[in-house]
Amino acid sequence: MALEGNLKDFSLVEMFRLLDSGAKSGALHASGPSGEGIVCFSSGRIYFASAASNHEPAGKRLVGAGVISEKQLRQAQGLMKIQKRDKADRKLGQILVDEGYLEADVLEGLIADQIVEALFELMRWDEGELRFEPDDACPDADLGIALPVEQLVADAEKRLEAWERIREKIPSMDARFAMSADPGHKPIDIHLKPREWMLLCYLHGGRSVRELVELAGYGDFETAKVLYGMFVGGLIERAGAASGRSAG
Repeated sequence: MALEGNLKDFSLVEMFRLLDSGAKSGALHASGPSGEGIVCFSSGRIYFASAASNHEPAGKRLVGAGVISEKQLRQAQGLMKIQKRDKADRKLGQILVDEGYLEADVLEGLIADQIVEALFELMRWDEGELRFEPDDACPDADLGIALPVEQLVADAEKRLEAWERIREKIPSMDARFAMSADPGHKPIDIHLKPREWMLLCYLHGGRSVRELVELAGYGDFETAKVLYGMFVGGLIERAGAASGRSAG
């Protein structure tokens, strides 16, 4: 039997904790003006979440993150086909770890980061419908690691708190930034991380936060966080008045 609710009456976190306390397995679907999302549970723990209606299979995401190669993915998928004939049930992530293609802690960290990013997006919604389907599963997204709800919610809430601070300097996704004409009066050594260098290069001539998200592919929060640090440090400045939807 499906469990349904509305975000105006029942928050996502309340729904998460209800499913956690009942050790439920299935998929929580969210839909509303902001789009569609899904959170997949196994015995009350979360193993996948997405704030987009379309999402990549887990293997492709790992290749895209640069932690395994296409060849390693194909080999692991081949082993999955063999084990089905032997009625084994190792998930893709477990095979990758067992074969030495990926460290277990690296895999868990990647899964946690991906889920927290999605929960951060979903927890910013202020309206929408929720529907939990106990018979649903996300087999293409299941890497064999499910994480505690409270841990993931706590990390997403920390990100939301940081987002509120960021919005003081970056109130809109249409806010435009450019490299500062005067980054400081005193000569200093500037040590930029790769992501900061990339965004700084894209800022030549000025661009909006929205444009930088599309160019760099880092996501709203990661892009805004990097811009916030460079703005506070005086490396970049506002390039003009922002308009359009709020960053929140």
